[in-house]
Amino acid sequence: MIGPFAIDTLFPAFPTIAREFDASDALMQQTISFYLIGFALGSLLHGTLSDSLGRKPVLTACLTGFVLASFGCWFAVSIESVLGFRALQGFFGAAGTVISRAIVRDRFDGAQAQKITSQITLVFLFAPALAPVIGGLLLKAGPWRDIFAFITIYALVFLCACVLLLKETHPPHKRQPFALTKIRAGLASSFRKVLSDRSAVWLIAAASFNFAGLFLLISSAPAIVFTQWQQGEQDMWKLFVFAMFGILLGSQLSGATARRWTAAYTIGLGYVLMLLGAMLAIGYALWAATPQWPVAAIPLAVYSFGSSLAYPSLTILLMDRFPDLRGAAASLQTCSGLGLNALVAGLLSPLVSQHALTLAIAQLALMLLGAMTWRAFCRVDQKSAVGT
Repeated sequence: MIGPFAIDTLFPAFPTIAREFDASDALMQQTISFYLIGFALGSLLHGTLSDSLGRKPVLTACLTGFVLASFGCWFAVSIESVLGFRALQGFFGAAGTVISRAIVRDRFDGAQAQKITSQITLVFLFAPALAPVIGGLLLKAGPWRDIFAFITIYALVFLCACVLLLKETHPPHKRQPFALTKIRAGLASSFRKVLSDRSAVWLIAAASFNFAGLFLLISSAPAIVFTQWQQGEQDMWKLFVFAMFGILLGSQLSGATARRWTAAYTIGLGYVLMLLGAMLAIGYALWAATPQWPVAAIPLAVYSFGSSLAYPSLTILLMDRFPDLRGAAASLQTCSGLGLNALVAGLLSPLVSQHALTLAIAQLALMLLGAMTWRAFCRVDQKSAVGT
């Protein structure tokens, strides 16, 4: 939860931080992009290193780095230093997201793996929806720096838990050869094996666009709440409570039906729900001159329901293709998704988030790109596509 939680905890503090550092709205938006760029780069490295060194050592080292980067954000003296430490936060925070997926596939198979992955997905998608609510409560009680103080202490607690309680799930006899002088070649070899599988490339793309449609709304939350809805800094929960509700429903349904529904059927249903959510958002934007809460937030609940329903099955299908390179596969999936989200947050969101209609159309476009890449996978891999 640590990595995705830190993405947008500071959303409610955007106006306060901007005033203190004399930063523009566009520059504040880059606090998300810098974090996601670091997250994407880190995700390329951590999973593959864990294939060679073990899950626990890499996760422990990265949690330590995340604590130090969060401490730097806590005492930042300029917006430039905030951006720099945010990039480091993202780089080290990626480890939890990537390595947790590899750990699940180390220990579980079949429907049980999908059920556990659904719980991981719940955390991964739930965290950035919950984070601004926590951030708003912290901002109400004290200065904006308390948000980073909370993240630092939170990460420190889980660093201790990792050291004391986490067991290694990737024993030495299953690890990939590793030599510091050959790390570049080793990484390239692992990634090349994954990317040479055309089906894997389509799965990675489908998962990336799946989350991007949801993250567009998450990253646009300040514009939605402050500009479109004309609400205050303490009202961020009004948006994210709907996202959390949809994410909870989708992830729980995915886990509950793992033994009864095929992965293809679950993913197909997820895309139907995402399409419905996007169309509801467009319809409401055309009908209402001024978006009003709570009606304006209902499409988000529907969309997040579909996104969190499909995501675990997309992840499992990818992990199952590479039993010996699960860390590398998870790294590429996370890097692709977070890299796309960095573009969504830094470039697309500022362009479309001021108006409900343009935001809804952009979300629909991302959803359709995801559906197209999923169908492309189904054409390449007919066996996995049975039941869609």
